[in-house]
Order: sequence, then C-alpha cells, then structure tokens
Amino acid sequence: MKKFLLFLVIVLNQSCDTNETILSIAFGSCNDPNYNNKLLPALSNTLDTVHYMVWLGDNIYLEDEEWKQKSLVEKKYETVFGRPDFQELLLKSEHLAIWDDHDAGPNDCNSLSDGLETTMSCFKAFWKPSYSMPNKRSYYGSKLVKNGLVEFFFLDNRSFKLPIDSVGATLFGEEQLLWLEKTYKESKAKVKIVLMGGQFLNSAPTFENVSVYRQERQRLVSLFSKSSGIPIILSGDRHHGELSKLITDNGKAIYDATASPLTAKSYPHHTEPNIYRTHSNTTETNNFGLLTIKMDESTVKKLDIRLLDQNSNVLFYLRETL
Repeated sequence: MKKFLLFLVIVLNQSCDTNETILSIAFGSCNDPNYNNKLLPALSNTLDTVHYMVWLGDNIYLEDEEWKQKSLVEKKYETVFGRPDFQELLLKSEHLAIWDDHDAGPNDCNSLSDGLETTMSCFKAFWKPSYSMPNKRSYYGSKLVKNGLVEFFFLDNRSFKLPIDSVGATLFGEEQLLWLEKTYKESKAKVKIVLMGGQFLNSAPTFENVSVYRQERQRLVSLFSKSSGIPIILSGDRHHGELSKLITDNGKAIYDATASPLTAKSYPHHTEPNIYRTHSNTTETNNFGLLTIKMDESTVKKLDIRLLDQNSNVLFYLRETL
C-alpha cells in the first residue's frame, strides 16, 4: 500500500509539472435548418466541453434578394438563430464567425454585388466580433487566445473579391493580403488558425476553392511556410467535409480541415482530385469538426482534428504528435 501511495504522489506531481493546457474548437459551415437539423443535438453536446464554436460561412441562406433590405436580413437571422435548438447552441461556448456568399448576398457573390454593406452591418450586429477590425467595410482581423499561444485570423472572401475572369482578379484583395502577411509574420503564437470560407489546400481548381486563384494561393502557402507557428486552416463552403495536409518544400506541414454542411444538403465529391486529402473519399452526410490542441507554455504537443456526424461518430480524423 505504501508503494502504491508513493507512486500515486509521483504521478500527480509529474502531471502538475507539465503545465499542459488543452484548447478545443468546434467548427462548421452551411447552415440551412429547414433542410435537416438532425446534427444539432450532437453539436450541442460537444459544445458543453469546448472553448469555441467557429461558424465558417453560409451561416444563413439569404434568397430572393433579401440581401438588399436590412429588415429582411435581420429577420433571417432571427428566424434561424431564434429557434430553441439554436438558442441552446448560442448559450454554450464562445462563438466566432466569418461569412461566405449566402451570408453576404447572391450565390458566388463578390465585391461588385449588391447589398454587401447591408449584410455586413447585419453580420456584425449579430455576431458582435470582439477583435480589432482594420477596415470598417469588412470584419477581417485577428484574435489571440490562451495567453497568446494561439491566434485566430479571420479572412473575408467576399468584400474584396473580383471574379477570376476580370481585370485585377483577386479573392482576398491586396489590402487584406498585405494586412495578413504583416500580422501573420509578426505573430508569436505557437498555433495560427486561419478561418476562410472556401477550401484552401484542395488542389482541384473548381467551384470557389482558393486553387482557382493560383497565384494568391501560392502567396499564402509561402507565407504559412516561411513564418513561425503551426498553420491550420479551418474552411467550409463545399457541402462536403475532408481533411488535407500539405508538406511544403522546407518540410513544414499546413493543415486544412473542411467541415460542411451543418444542416444544409450534402454533396459528396469522392472523385474530386484533391491530392492533399489524407483519407479516401469525402463525407456524404451532415457533419461538424472538432480541433483539439494539447500544449504547454512553450511547445505544441498534439493536434487532433475530427469530423463528426449526427451520432458523434468520427468520419475522418488526423492526429499529429509534434
């Protein structure tokens, strides 16, 4: 018995000495509960124990030119998030958000589309971003958490976008890109989590993947590769989920976790040629993501990224010991 008690004391002391901390983040996109809300109980249960829930765009679906009238946009937020099941979600964890086309305006909208000023105003009024935003017509900015160990970077892929077939074609815009390059390089965070609407690493230049804007994507790959910290992109938009990993020329890993859809219709893309996918196929059902980071005061120890279904079953996962 004495030997057992001595062993227990030693184990407890070792655990205290490690100063290990855990950060857990749920995430998802494409929210149309009129189609399917079966995922919400599982998400609600998960939010009981996570620090943040990140809404990755298409959090509402504006239609029939609702984006042109503030009262109609406000009504849409009230209709969706005023439901009891969403009120339950919003009372749990801390909620962060970016937008995508259906929050901003018509399908595949860009900076030339009508209504962006109205929908941006409503987006900010509802989500109440709590970080500094350099440009009042956008929400892009960054937020430090966990005593500076982790930093979120919020990117806006609609307010500055110009179509790929136009002069000066861009997804994020030079102003936002210059801000990101400066802020990301200067950041001392051990983990840097970049939030964006469309998929980043997916190598297939289709739909609204960042790969469509090839030079812009390479510019960001270079930034993430040459800067300090572990780069993790959380993305949505695609109505399917998948996990991707790119090893850059200098040996650095970049991760992209796509979680979509939460409640909208699912469209699997099993045969899409994403060479960076870490598993076979994509999801074919509603899902959300869960990112868990284990670290101490100076070192990131483990990353665990999962996509979960309505029964909290793990669809795909990526675990890294660093």
